[in-house]
Amino acid sequence: IYICIYTIMKRVKKEIINRDEFYAKYLKLINVILPKPLTQREIDVLSEFMKLKGDIVSLDRFGTQCRKIVRNKLGFKHASNIDNYIKYFKDKGILVINTNNILELNPRLFVPNSENTVELTFLFQIYDN
Repeated sequence: IYICIYTIMKRVKKEIINRDEFYAKYLKLINVILPKPLTQREIDVLSEFMKLKGDIVSLDRFGTQCRKIVRNKLGFKHASNIDNYIKYFKDKGILVINTNNILELNPRLFVPNSENTVELTFLFQIYDN
């Protein structure tokens, strides 16, 4: 017997946080539904990339200059450390190459800086065997 149950929940939690804190929290929340979940360190690294602002980011958020900024911020001694994380993100589908051949955050995960409110909704379709 196949039974579908749709349950609609009320808002569980509403929180006001600054943008720098938001990215790590956002990644932790969506991590539970990613096909290939991120490690805590990957969340830390990716959230640093997401925090970057300015012209450099609009051109190439995951380019050499941005990698250097994140590497210094996190205290990595070698460029290869960040390069390894970039490879992991590509392998997990977190980063994709856009039509301009530039590496970017998967559009399904991207939150524009212009957004001041983000609401996440999880919909589970539950059935009995």
